[in-house]
Amino acid sequence: MKPVLPLRKIEKFLIIILCLLALAVIAGGILLLFFPSEKENGLNQSSAEATQWRPEEVKPEENYLDDKTSLLPDFCNLNEKIPDISFEDESGTVVSVKEWEGKVTILTFWASWCPDCQKEMSSLNQFLDIAKAYGDINYVLINKLDHKKETKEKASKYLSQQGIGIRTYYDNNLEAYDTLGLHNIPTTLFLDKQGILRAWSAKQITDTSVFEGLLKDTIEGSGKVTCDFITANMMDEKGGVHNIYNTSREITEESDVLSETQGGMLEYAVLRNDRDLFDKAFSYITSKMNVNGLTAWKVADGKAANVNSLLDDLRILNALNSANRLWGGYEKPIRNYTSSFPRFGVKEGRYVDFYDRKYKQYANRFTLCYGDLKTMSELALQNETLKEPYENAKKLILEGKISDRFPLYYSWYNYKTNRYEPDDLNMAEALVTLLHMAEADLLPKESITWLKEEMNKEGIKARYTVEGKVVDGYHYDSTAIYALTAMIAERIGDKDLQGKALRKMETMRIVNTSYVYHGAFGMEDGTGITAFDQIMAMLAYEYTN
Repeated sequence: MKPVLPLRKIEKFLIIILCLLALAVIAGGILLLFFPSEKENGLNQSSAEATQWRPEEVKPEENYLDDKTSLLPDFCNLNEKIPDISFEDESGTVVSVKEWEGKVTILTFWASWCPDCQKEMSSLNQFLDIAKAYGDINYVLINKLDHKKETKEKASKYLSQQGIGIRTYYDNNLEAYDTLGLHNIPTTLFLDKQGILRAWSAKQITDTSVFEGLLKDTIEGSGKVTCDFITANMMDEKGGVHNIYNTSREITEESDVLSETQGGMLEYAVLRNDRDLFDKAFSYITSKMNVNGLTAWKVADGKAANVNSLLDDLRILNALNSANRLWGGYEKPIRNYTSSFPRFGVKEGRYVDFYDRKYKQYANRFTLCYGDLKTMSELALQNETLKEPYENAKKLILEGKISDRFPLYYSWYNYKTNRYEPDDLNMAEALVTLLHMAEADLLPKESITWLKEEMNKEGIKARYTVEGKVVDGYHYDSTAIYALTAMIAERIGDKDLQGKALRKMETMRIVNTSYVYHGAFGMEDGTGITAFDQIMAMLAYEYTN
């Protein structure tokens, strides 16, 4: 994570000049406010007469586009076992979905009268061919049988006319439909061999590349599919994951490599039990980022920065400890990292954000999301000198709650002024703070309640003021934010919150095997794909798997 560097003398001088210019502009604005021109008066009057609408008068649910998740099932979630539902075959024999465990199963709910279902059915034979290429796949049609608009006779006649010979079952009186909380047909659910829901579509699928993408996610795992995209397109031959994806690999590799990304890859590799991936990512850290015991927070143009990031160092150490327990052989780098914290991560008994090797300066701040309390507590047990910094960090975090009305935590604590700074909250960072608290069993109920309330409204947006309002220009969704929310929910055992976060996260996933960037999170045209979003989503899949 990017450290905030102290200001130099020249920078302070420039800031003073800019402040004076800003005061001049403000003064001019005040004069115009009190002495507007006749033309401006006329424009203001006509504008007021033209409409009475004001942004603040609009209810939140009326101010934005419909939630993309609104058609998804209410009572089943990704990475969870599907409820025990049953259907009838042609003869009326009841069949449970559990009977299909042991095979990957695709369930498509449909009706003969439904135009969107008819469009999807026209591609069914192509879908079957794709499924066969992936092995023994159980592909089943579930007819929405209400005995009014749809009857067995109508359904059978339609299938016969279209030459569709796939097995068909009937959801008599919509019992399964209601149990799952479906809202739309066609809806297709992709279950793995254990009957766990791995992918879904609450709208028609007509593109074979989209169908294959959903099936691939189900069989291989969504996290692995995203990871495969990264290793093939964003990771260089030395193991560095570059920050910004471009369809030109040359341009991709011109972007920076960040320690937060490398540390995240290590954590993911441990969760996937993938030692080769772990060693490749760690090799880049040791060869390109680690200088005299200090891990640079970024490598730009092949050159390591002079500054580290406490959060990333803690993440890397935590991953090394996990890898050592899993595979063994990482004792030496663990010792090196452990010994570096008293040297570069602590000043006067307090953890600091970073150390600047070039200027030999410690940061005068502690960013609360840097407080990986679980790893800090383990360090304190191994090194007595790190006990006081851990206790101080824990105290700063616990006392950093903004207010009862907005029960999140300040962004950072200023050691110079001995106070929390009221900066706007970058919500990815704010949620990292909550995740660390959840991992240490210290997350208060009021913070969880706030998360759940936001998820039940419009979702959690990108940036908030300390008054709890969304900052202008930041009223948008973020892959990383929902990934982190899902991880928090998993840690506290809240399946409802976890499910809602994952379904919001999935709306930003690109599912189309015809694209090189299939499995990535970003825009459909391949823009907006950043390493941090991919890594957080990969971790969310593994946490909740």
